[in-house]
Amino acid sequence: MRSRLILVAFALMLTIPMAISRGAGTTTAQDEIAPLKIGALLPFTGDLSDFGQPMFNAMQLAVDEINAAGGVNGQPVELVQGDDGTAPQQAVEEARRLVEVEGVSAIVGPAASGVAQQVIETVTGPGHILHFSHSATSNALTPVEDNDFFFRTTIADSAQGKVMAEVAQGLGYTSACTMYINGPYGQGLSAVFTESFEALGGTVTAQVPHESAQGSFVSELTACTDGNPDVLVAISYPESMSVYLREAVEQGLVENFLFSDGGRSPDMFAELGWSAFEGMQGTSAGAPDTAAGDAFDVAFEAAFGTQPSVPYLREGYDAIYLIALAAEVADSVDPTAMRDVLRDVANPPGEVVGPGSDGWTAALELIAAGTDIDYEGAAGSQNLDENGDVLTGTINIWAIQGEEVVIIESRDVDLSQ
Repeated sequence: MRSRLILVAFALMLTIPMAISRGAGTTTAQDEIAPLKIGALLPFTGDLSDFGQPMFNAMQLAVDEINAAGGVNGQPVELVQGDDGTAPQQAVEEARRLVEVEGVSAIVGPAASGVAQQVIETVTGPGHILHFSHSATSNALTPVEDNDFFFRTTIADSAQGKVMAEVAQGLGYTSACTMYINGPYGQGLSAVFTESFEALGGTVTAQVPHESAQGSFVSELTACTDGNPDVLVAISYPESMSVYLREAVEQGLVENFLFSDGGRSPDMFAELGWSAFEGMQGTSAGAPDTAAGDAFDVAFEAAFGTQPSVPYLREGYDAIYLIALAAEVADSVDPTAMRDVLRDVANPPGEVVGPGSDGWTAALELIAAGTDIDYEGAAGSQNLDENGDVLTGTINIWAIQGEEVVIIESRDVDLSQ
């Protein structure tokens, strides 16, 4: 009788799922059939709040398309919203909530480089949580300590800074100053622009940092415009940039501006008055002209009633697809298992698959057949190097025309050369 009881107890023990380490939380052997949950950690408030909701919409579009075509591992994907506040501490707290309370296996965001860096170093890196940013472009994120869990679907600022310098030269500017948000994004982009512009024969008279959420930027503007440079290069986020643009125009401190991606906000120019910036140009991450990109624009407008008007929407959309493909190939929502197959689904060789419900259906069939796949997204090729970066991309040149932000040119950039 005692032997029988021992055997029954041992059998019961075998039916209890065993915990598997997953950084800040735990997972179980049943996770391979658990629903995939992804955290969208975005700036719904703070300095980048103009961009938060459109970015979320792009990610939700990807989730809706995937779910309409069968989901991941036979179950619907869930996108869980978090507000990074464009603030490192808030973003860290929200990241912890997404991982520890919501149980997400992956996070996309934050939008700002300095905010993303804090989340990588504090939460996702040490916690072994799969992490993408669609818009954190600072070169400082390439060597960040992430345990190989951080990836990007946008090219780093070495690309944008170079193109900004070319645009400045092409507009006939021979001298410039930069006003930049004091953090990895602003510091890095200002430095790349300066190096590139001076290599082209231009002069950078000053590089002036500023903090966010200031009531006035007159002292920084005065320092930047000392010496009357031809153009002020604005490398900031809309909430701060709108304040100093208004002060600069009202006080007649600057005649010409050149904007980075952080300034590509139609809402900001509408608030300030479009006419004061007519014809002025800026740069931002873009995408090659492909059928997948065109399809994204059509689907986004159909779903949300507006055309994509801020940068980094396609990049966020692609990040969702890459995470979902990794979970499907791994047959698991364990972050480490997903990470380990991520480059296989993102990089050649393999059968090319794209986004959209039809693309997802085709990908599921190929994966079920054991065929290697290579994802080509709405933002272009998403080939991830050993640092988790993409080395090829497109930089858009945009201009204020009438009461619109209009893309006037796109330039392909290859950082591997």
